[in-house]
Parts: sequence; C-alpha cells; structure tokens
Amino acid sequence: MRQQLLSIALAVSGFAIVAGGALGATLVAGTPAAAQAAAGLTGEWMGGYISADTSDVNTFDARLVQVGSTISGTMVETNAFGDQTRALFLTSTVTGAITGRNIVFIKTYDGSGGQTHTVSYRGMLEPNGRRIRGVYDAGGATGTFEMAR
Repeated sequence: MRQQLLSIALAVSGFAIVAGGALGATLVAGTPAAAQAAAGLTGEWMGGYISADTSDVNTFDARLVQVGSTISGTMVETNAFGDQTRALFLTSTVTGAITGRNIVFIKTYDGSGGQTHTVSYRGMLEPNGRRIRGVYDAGGATGTFEMAR
C-alpha cells in the first residue's frame, strides 16, 4: 500500500518508479549512468516520502553536492503541513555524509511556511548510483523515502 501511494505521488510530479529497466542496468564505462555514479551524489534528484501511518505523502526535488564524503544541498516540497498562507512550497537545507553506499543527512526547514524543524534521513544508495531508499525520523514521526535521478 505504501509503495503504491509513493508511486502515485511520484507519478503526479512527473516521475515514475520503474522496476528493472534503465534504473536496474549494469553500469558500463562511458555511459551517462556510469558518469553519474562517478560524480557521486552531486546533481538533481526527485523523490517522495510516506509517513508510517500513510497520512503524510509528499514529493520533493533535491539538489545535492558531494565533496569527498560530505553531502550538502537544498530540497523543495509542496507545503502539505505548514502555513499555506505564507508559502506554497517548503524549502530546506541538507547536510550529511556518505560512507560506501550508506547515506545519512539532516534536512532543516528554513522557515518557509513557518517550519523550522529538522528531519533525519538514513538510506542506502543502489549500486548503479541512481536511487536512494531509506527511512526518516522527524522527532518521532517516521516513515520511508525514496529518491532517484
């Protein structure tokens, strides 16, 4: 059920979850996928999250920069829980790290929509370097997330 909700949420934003296909392909030197893997996490990502009770389903766009094992960047998502009279979208900064394929980062809302809290993310980068899946914790409110490029 949660996977279906995430698939629907991502499809609404113009992104589809694909089983196999290009996202599951083996990397070959010189291909765009191989270049992305060599660049680390740097680039544009589209994703979504679903709360454990499925009451909160949303999509986001992320711009990440990886320097060594450090990750930084920004995220933008539809304002689904903040003050919608102040902002249609919530924006946040991202800081974290990658060790092997294990990724941890903290998203900190910048005050848009009246939101300033942090959310911890912990995930695993797929071997092809194009998808991250994991879990998040927003001070006890937990769920799963997925992002791809």
